[in-house]
Amino acid sequence: MISASVDKYWGGLQIGTYAGDDIYPLLPLLKQEFPDWSSKQIKSYIDAVNSKKDVVTGLLVARNEAYYYVGLIIYTIQRISSKRVDKSKGNNKKKDKEKSYDVLVIENLIASSPILQKQVFMALIDAVVDIAEDNSCDFVELPKLENESYDLIKDKYRGQITEPKGFRTYLNLSKPLTAHMKL
Repeated sequence: MISASVDKYWGGLQIGTYAGDDIYPLLPLLKQEFPDWSSKQIKSYIDAVNSKKDVVTGLLVARNEAYYYVGLIIYTIQRISSKRVDKSKGNNKKKDKEKSYDVLVIENLIASSPILQKQVFMALIDAVVDIAEDNSCDFVELPKLENESYDLIKDKYRGQITEPKGFRTYLNLSKPLTAHMKL
């Protein structure tokens, strides 16, 4: 596993890379995502994510001011065919050669409380966007942004979101030349 180091603060939340093999402090969050899995199955899944060699993968956590874990995100960076990304963008140009994109894929996004979900999701997504940009990714693949928990993300990244035709949403990280000129 190659992991990016992150240490950010967002509205009282500390976002950072989860280090170590002891997943037991995260079990309440992971049990929300995998309610039918045993602790052993969850540990095996986390071990599998962390054991990928030469792949950027990671687990970011959000902690509140009392250092309780209130959210987590599991991600990998993958090379994805343009057919998959372009299909979600509604482009079906057969003339273009098939390309591959570097995509940071959000495998799991979890928050401990529905009340804090918007803020936790926003903080974690901001952190993975930074990781994706540091790793020269073209896109971030998100869950489908279909409920109010994603409102802050939709507002902030409005111009970069590709509406899905499937069950995932893509956030385009490519900056047009005009964006660079404004800096």
